[in-house]
Amino acid sequence: MLKDEHIRIMPEGQVYIEYGPTAMLVAAYNEEGKPLTALCRNAFKVLRTGLAQIAEALPLLRRRPDAVTESQLQGLPLAMCRAVRLTGEPTLTPMAAVAGSLADTVADWLADQGAAVAVANNGGDVALRLAPGQSLRLRTVIDLHTGETSQPALIQAGAGIGGICTSGLGGRSFTRGIAESVTVFAARANVADALATHLANCSFIDSPRVASTLAVNLDPQTDIPELEVVTATDILPEEELHRAITQVLEEAGRQYSAGLLIRMEGSIQGRRFAFPGNAVHEP
Repeated sequence: MLKDEHIRIMPEGQVYIEYGPTAMLVAAYNEEGKPLTALCRNAFKVLRTGLAQIAEALPLLRRRPDAVTESQLQGLPLAMCRAVRLTGEPTLTPMAAVAGSLADTVADWLADQGAAVAVANNGGDVALRLAPGQSLRLRTVIDLHTGETSQPALIQAGAGIGGICTSGLGGRSFTRGIAESVTVFAARANVADALATHLANCSFIDSPRVASTLAVNLDPQTDIPELEVVTATDILPEEELHRAITQVLEEAGRQYSAGLLIRMEGSIQGRRFAFPGNAVHEP
């Protein structure tokens, strides 16, 4: 049952829900822009069901995809596993898509209930559903440690963007790379979430200026205990920055060619870059 401590009404049809490990901002509007606050409140039941499915399947979701068969999963956990498999990265477990998958589930339900604009922002991993002719302005995170954001970007329904997710050093989860942020725009938030994790990991470089440790040393319950994760970086020379950025751009190009990635934006020590475009901006 939804309790007062789980929810906070925000302005203009927005509801903030805190439940278990999830803190999600939910927003919905009809075609005329009228806020659908009651619908946002009712989205709690969808979030609760999704979290229950994840909890039940958690032992399987902590395994690498090659150790799990799809017949063992259903519902949201199955969507998580499929999203991670699409990236082609064998070290990712389905947990790399958990935040985006929860956001997708809520946004899908809002749209099914008639919302022309539906947004589920799960701690910065965003699922959005825009009916034809609708648009939305939003900011993306440039630096997860400081919380710095970009200028508002206009997302239009025709762009096919249904998920915008960010990963990197200083975020909620471990990263194997040195990027302060990698933001992925994709058709679904679960795919954007998995790709953001993967592309951020691609920014790793072997350097005495990069500190890392086994993930299990930081969290005994992690789903990637045997993998090295980055804990800190010093100022990197230009050659190392260039190498890290190039690695991310090259993998973004492969994912773009595969049809998974619509756009990627990233930042490493003040160098901002993007694909398509391969643009690199100095600080």
